[in-house]
Amino acid sequence: MAFFRQNEPEAEEYYSPEEETEEYDDGFDEIDEEEEPEISEEERKERRKSRLRLALGAGNMVGIITGTILILIMLTLIFSMVYFVYNDMGRSFSLFSTNF
Repeated sequence: MAFFRQNEPEAEEYYSPEEETEEYDDGFDEIDEEEEPEISEEERKERRKSRLRLALGAGNMVGIITGTILILIMLTLIFSMVYFVYNDMGRSFSLFSTNF
């Protein structure tokens, strides 16, 4: 094993918040209300229409999912009713055959 003069670990550098002066830039500029660009009345109407379309589309999606779940529940109830009637008919006809 080789011997080195300095077998001691390096001195640790401690973090101090004053040293960090660089700010993170995410690439987006903040827009204040006063700096907000002017939009025309047509653009406002178009934005309103697109928001309405988005809301209606979300409502349609929720309705489709809810309807699908309800259909599956109803099919489960129908199949369980058919199963019950099939078993009950077998019991009822077996009682008629034993009495005669």
